[in-house]
Amino acid sequence: MARDMKISAAEHCYRTLSRKIIGLELKPNEPISEHAMADLLGVSRTPVREALSRLSAEGLVDLRSRAGVVVSPIRIHAVQTAQFVREQLELAVVTEAAQHSNRRILLSIRQSIEEQELAILEDNSELFFECDEQMHALFCTLAGRDGVWSFISDAKKHMDRVRRLSLQAGQLDQLVQDHQNVLKAVTSHDPARAREVMQLHLRRVMLDLSELSRRFSSYFERPLENAPVE
Repeated sequence: MARDMKISAAEHCYRTLSRKIIGLELKPNEPISEHAMADLLGVSRTPVREALSRLSAEGLVDLRSRAGVVVSPIRIHAVQTAQFVREQLELAVVTEAAQHSNRRILLSIRQSIEEQELAILEDNSELFFECDEQMHALFCTLAGRDGVWSFISDAKKHMDRVRRLSLQAGQLDQLVQDHQNVLKAVTSHDPARAREVMQLHLRRVMLDLSELSRRFSSYFERPLENAPVE
């Protein structure tokens, strides 16, 4: 697999493995072979080992004595923490976005929502996820807070695995409706309404957690009923 020569081999391995884990290409509890990954990524085992150590610190892989390295199961407390952090940041962002006006950025947000609708018609959950990410990042840009999106992206990694499962489970039309309502509130310069709709939107995946933990039980560390509720 070709890599950007501007970044180190370890960074390349980290980004690739992180993307595969968050995208569920590498599934929860799936073992990871250093040797196989080194061959796949075209690097030695050392940068793979460095990347796995970094992913372990983030809670995305577990280092088990007998099983070796495995993708971490989805842990409810990690998802709840990620959702809390993301919600606080995005509510602040959308509040500021509703106080700004930039036709070019607003047009880009509308186009992103239209592409989400196209993704639904094409039954393409991967495209939907990409367009969804782009739209949320654009709200940061509209608010004049471009740098905040990188913090949100880092904070929500555990939540993103659940979001992927949620996209597979459907209900994408409702998410698009939420996006349209947020955009309408922002365009109308109504910060309170924008916050209200965004909060409802961001909490939908948490409402689906119980069903998702049953439907994809092998991906979760333990049943949702035994997890603390925040």
